[in-house]
Amino acid sequence: MLLLDRENAIAAWRRAEARVYPSVMVNAALYQQYIGVVRAVADELRDVRSEDALVEAWRERGDVVRAVVSRSAPPLLALMDLEAVRDAAFCHRHREITREQGKELARARLERARRDGAEWVVLFEDVTPLGSQRLEMHVASGRALHAAADLPLDAGRPTFTLEVVHLDPRDGAWLLDKAPAMPTRTYDTREEWEARIEQARSLFGKG
Repeated sequence: MLLLDRENAIAAWRRAEARVYPSVMVNAALYQQYIGVVRAVADELRDVRSEDALVEAWRERGDVVRAVVSRSAPPLLALMDLEAVRDAAFCHRHREITREQGKELARARLERARRDGAEWVVLFEDVTPLGSQRLEMHVASGRALHAAADLPLDAGRPTFTLEVVHLDPRDGAWLLDKAPAMPTRTYDTREEWEARIEQARSLFGKG
Protein backbone atom coordinates (compact mmCIF):
# COMPACT_ATOMS: atom_id res chain seq x y z
CA MET A 1 0.00 0.00 0.00
CA LEU A 2 1.27 3.48 -0.88
CA LEU A 3 2.33 5.65 2.05
CA LEU A 4 0.20 8.49 0.66
CA ASP A 5 -2.94 6.30 0.73
CA ARG A 6 -2.35 5.45 4.38
CA GLU A 7 -1.59 9.06 5.35
CA ASN A 8 -4.69 10.35 3.54
CA ALA A 9 -6.88 7.79 5.29
CA ILE A 10 -5.48 8.60 8.74
CA ALA A 11 -5.91 12.33 8.09
CA ALA A 12 -9.57 11.76 7.15
CA TRP A 13 -10.15 9.73 10.36
CA ARG A 14 -8.63 12.49 12.49
CA ARG A 15 -10.76 15.18 10.84
CA ALA A 16 -13.86 13.15 11.63
CA GLU A 17 -12.80 12.71 15.25
CA ALA A 18 -12.31 16.47 15.46
CA ARG A 19 -15.94 16.95 14.34
CA VAL A 20 -17.24 14.59 17.03
CA TYR A 21 -15.37 15.93 20.07
CA PRO A 22 -16.74 19.51 20.07
CA SER A 23 -20.28 18.15 20.56
CA VAL A 24 -19.42 17.79 24.26
CA MET A 25 -19.38 21.57 24.51
CA VAL A 26 -23.04 21.94 23.48
CA ASN A 27 -24.74 18.63 24.32
CA ALA A 28 -23.19 16.22 26.81
CA ALA A 29 -25.81 13.52 26.13
CA LEU A 30 -25.13 13.61 22.39
CA TYR A 31 -21.40 13.41 23.03
CA GLN A 32 -21.80 10.35 25.27
CA GLN A 33 -23.91 8.61 22.65
CA TYR A 34 -21.41 9.52 19.94
CA ILE A 35 -18.61 7.97 21.98
CA GLY A 36 -20.69 4.86 22.67
CA VAL A 37 -21.34 4.26 18.98
CA VAL A 38 -17.74 5.05 18.01
CA ARG A 39 -16.45 2.48 20.48
CA ALA A 40 -19.02 -0.10 19.39
CA VAL A 41 -17.98 0.32 15.76
CA ALA A 42 -14.30 0.12 16.76
CA ASP A 43 -15.10 -3.16 18.53
CA GLU A 44 -16.53 -4.46 15.24
CA LEU A 45 -13.09 -3.80 13.74
CA ARG A 46 -11.18 -5.86 16.32
CA ASP A 47 -10.41 -8.44 13.62
CA VAL A 48 -8.40 -5.78 11.73
CA ARG A 49 -4.90 -5.86 13.15
CA SER A 50 -2.64 -3.73 10.93
CA GLU A 51 -2.59 -0.21 9.49
CA ASP A 52 -2.80 -1.41 5.90
CA ALA A 53 -5.66 -3.80 6.66
CA LEU A 54 -7.52 -0.97 8.43
CA VAL A 55 -7.24 1.25 5.35
CA GLU A 56 -8.60 -1.60 3.22
CA ALA A 57 -11.47 -2.12 5.68
CA TRP A 58 -12.28 1.59 5.51
CA ARG A 59 -12.76 1.24 1.78
CA GLU A 60 -14.66 -2.03 1.88
CA ARG A 61 -16.74 -1.99 5.09
CA GLY A 62 -18.73 1.20 4.70
CA ASP A 63 -21.83 -0.41 6.22
CA VAL A 64 -20.20 -1.16 9.58
CA VAL A 65 -21.93 1.75 11.35
CA ARG A 66 -25.35 0.77 10.02
CA ALA A 67 -24.85 -2.75 11.33
CA VAL A 68 -24.01 -1.43 14.81
CA VAL A 69 -26.85 1.09 15.15
CA SER A 70 -29.38 -1.42 13.80
CA ARG A 71 -28.77 -3.51 16.92
CA SER A 72 -29.16 -0.68 19.44
CA ALA A 73 -30.04 2.70 18.00
CA PRO A 74 -29.11 5.53 20.41
CA PRO A 75 -31.94 7.98 21.22
CA LEU A 76 -30.15 10.89 19.52
CA LEU A 77 -29.23 8.96 16.38
CA ALA A 78 -31.04 11.45 14.14
CA LEU A 79 -28.61 14.18 15.27
CA MET A 80 -25.50 12.16 14.51
CA ASP A 81 -23.20 12.49 11.52
CA LEU A 82 -22.84 8.79 10.71
CA GLU A 83 -19.96 9.34 8.30
CA ALA A 84 -18.06 11.10 11.08
CA VAL A 85 -18.96 8.25 13.44
CA ARG A 86 -17.54 5.70 11.02
CA ASP A 87 -14.29 7.58 10.43
CA ALA A 88 -13.86 8.44 14.13
CA ALA A 89 -14.25 4.73 14.88
CA PHE A 90 -11.50 3.90 12.40
CA CYS A 91 -9.37 6.56 14.12
CA HIS A 92 -10.08 4.90 17.48
CA ARG A 93 -9.15 1.46 16.14
CA HIS A 94 -6.01 2.86 14.53
CA ARG A 95 -4.95 4.26 17.89
CA GLU A 96 -5.54 0.84 19.49
CA ILE A 97 -3.44 -0.89 16.81
CA THR A 98 -0.65 1.66 17.26
CA ARG A 99 -0.57 0.99 21.01
CA GLU A 100 -0.93 -2.78 20.71
CA GLN A 101 1.75 -3.13 18.05
CA GLY A 102 3.86 -0.06 18.74
CA LYS A 103 7.25 -1.80 18.61
CA GLU A 104 6.40 -3.78 15.48
CA LEU A 105 5.05 -0.69 13.71
CA ALA A 106 8.14 1.32 14.65
CA ARG A 107 10.44 -1.38 13.28
CA ALA A 108 8.44 -1.62 10.06
CA ARG A 109 8.51 2.16 9.59
CA LEU A 110 12.25 2.25 10.27
CA GLU A 111 12.89 -0.53 7.75
CA ARG A 112 10.80 1.32 5.17
CA ALA A 113 12.70 4.57 5.85
CA ARG A 114 16.06 2.85 5.37
CA ARG A 115 14.84 1.22 2.18
CA ASP A 116 13.60 4.55 0.83
CA GLY A 117 16.72 6.43 1.92
CA ALA A 118 14.72 8.76 4.19
CA GLU A 119 16.62 11.04 6.57
CA TRP A 120 13.88 11.09 9.25
CA VAL A 121 11.12 8.65 10.17
CA VAL A 122 8.02 9.05 12.36
CA LEU A 123 8.03 6.02 14.66
CA PHE A 124 4.97 6.99 16.69
CA GLU A 125 2.24 9.57 16.37
CA ASP A 126 -1.00 9.97 18.29
CA VAL A 127 -3.23 12.92 17.42
CA THR A 128 -6.58 13.72 19.05
CA PRO A 129 -8.61 16.94 19.35
CA LEU A 130 -7.18 17.16 22.88
CA GLY A 131 -3.54 17.07 21.87
CA SER A 132 -0.83 15.05 20.20
CA GLN A 133 2.40 13.14 20.66
CA ARG A 134 4.98 12.49 17.98
CA LEU A 135 8.31 10.65 18.02
CA GLU A 136 10.44 11.33 14.95
CA MET A 137 13.89 9.74 14.65
CA HIS A 138 16.95 10.74 12.64
CA VAL A 139 17.59 7.44 10.86
CA ALA A 140 21.39 7.53 10.89
CA SER A 141 22.05 8.72 14.44
CA GLY A 142 19.02 7.59 16.46
CA ARG A 143 18.44 11.07 17.87
CA ALA A 144 14.70 11.64 18.11
CA LEU A 145 12.35 14.59 18.52
CA HIS A 146 9.62 13.88 21.08
CA ALA A 147 6.99 16.60 20.66
CA ALA A 148 3.72 16.82 22.60
CA ALA A 149 0.78 19.22 22.73
CA ASP A 150 -1.95 19.38 25.37
CA LEU A 151 -5.10 21.19 24.15
CA PRO A 152 -7.75 21.06 26.90
CA LEU A 153 -11.44 21.19 25.95
CA ASP A 154 -12.22 23.47 28.89
CA ALA A 155 -10.48 26.39 27.15
CA GLY A 156 -7.60 26.19 29.60
CA ARG A 157 -4.16 27.24 28.47
CA PRO A 158 -2.58 24.81 25.98
CA THR A 159 0.96 23.55 26.55
CA PHE A 160 3.55 22.51 24.00
CA THR A 161 6.69 20.54 24.84
CA LEU A 162 9.74 19.26 23.01
CA GLU A 163 12.68 17.09 24.02
CA VAL A 164 15.38 15.30 22.05
CA VAL A 165 16.08 11.74 23.16
CA HIS A 166 18.35 8.90 22.09
CA LEU A 167 16.94 5.80 20.36
CA ASP A 168 18.74 2.71 19.15
CA PRO A 169 19.18 3.34 15.40
CA ARG A 170 18.91 -0.42 14.77
CA ASP A 171 15.35 -0.85 15.98
CA GLY A 172 14.13 2.47 17.41
CA ALA A 173 14.16 1.27 21.03
CA TRP A 174 14.36 4.06 23.62
CA LEU A 175 17.84 4.20 25.25
CA LEU A 176 16.76 4.94 28.81
CA ASP A 177 20.33 4.93 30.14
CA LYS A 178 21.30 7.95 28.01
CA ALA A 179 20.37 11.45 29.11
CA PRO A 180 18.29 13.47 26.61
CA ALA A 181 20.29 15.36 24.02
CA MET A 182 17.93 18.24 24.84
CA PRO A 183 15.86 18.17 28.06
CA THR A 184 12.13 18.89 27.89
CA ARG A 185 11.30 22.48 27.05
CA THR A 186 7.85 24.08 27.19
CA TYR A 187 6.50 26.70 24.79
CA ASP A 188 3.52 29.02 25.11
CA THR A 189 2.35 29.05 21.51
CA ARG A 190 2.01 26.53 18.70
CA GLU A 191 3.94 28.85 16.39
CA GLU A 192 7.00 28.94 18.65
CA TRP A 193 6.76 25.18 19.28
CA GLU A 194 6.67 24.38 15.56
CA ALA A 195 9.57 26.73 14.91
CA ARG A 196 11.65 25.05 17.64
CA ILE A 197 10.85 21.63 16.20
CA GLU A 198 12.21 22.75 12.82
CA GLN A 199 15.32 24.16 14.47
CA ALA A 200 15.88 20.93 16.41
CA ARG A 201 15.40 18.86 13.26
CA SER A 202 18.12 20.90 11.56
CA LEU A 203 20.48 20.88 14.55
CA PHE A 204 20.14 17.22 15.55
CA GLY A 205 19.83 15.85 12.02
CA LYS A 206 23.55 16.11 11.37
CA GLY A 207 26.01 13.23 11.45
